[in-house]
Amino acid sequence: MKFEDERTRPVKDLLAAVPVTEVRLAVDIGCGPGNSTEALAARMPGAAVSGIDSSSYMIVAAKKRLPPFQFDVMDISTWGAAGPYDLILANAVMQWVPDHEQLFPSLVEKLAPGGSLAVQMPDNLDEPAHRLLREIAVDGSWADTLKGVERTMRHGAGWYYTLLKPLCTRVDVWRTT
Repeated sequence: MKFEDERTRPVKDLLAAVPVTEVRLAVDIGCGPGNSTEALAARMPGAAVSGIDSSSYMIVAAKKRLPPFQFDVMDISTWGAAGPYDLILANAVMQWVPDHEQLFPSLVEKLAPGGSLAVQMPDNLDEPAHRLLREIAVDGSWADTLKGVERTMRHGAGWYYTLLKPLCTRVDVWRTT
């Protein structure tokens, strides 16, 4: 969390864009150490907020940071909670989860009428540092270990808009550099 302010800025920007409605039930999927959950709770002070993450280490950190909140170890792709949620937040996690064409509609189904799905995904795979990391990863003795670890975000903003538009009243997609 050395760069917590910088790493939390995208989720604060995202939450600022969520329409102001009454949020009773909210969840932070891929909550990590709780910094995004904390931002969610601050933005929606009356909501019952919970978090899930596939890493038990992250859940321990989140529980330590925010003891009154419910945190559970779960895989987003098999998360079975029915909802309905007024807000589902996914900050810097969906790029690691496959099958967006199935997953995103299933998340929309968990929303209450008027609810929001707020997703922030880093879109930096073509930046020089990431290209260099991929080049190095395929050549070293660690190549077999790193095989399949790459991020799964392979679609542009237009693809997500086309996927979500028939399912949602409003779709707001933007890119920040």
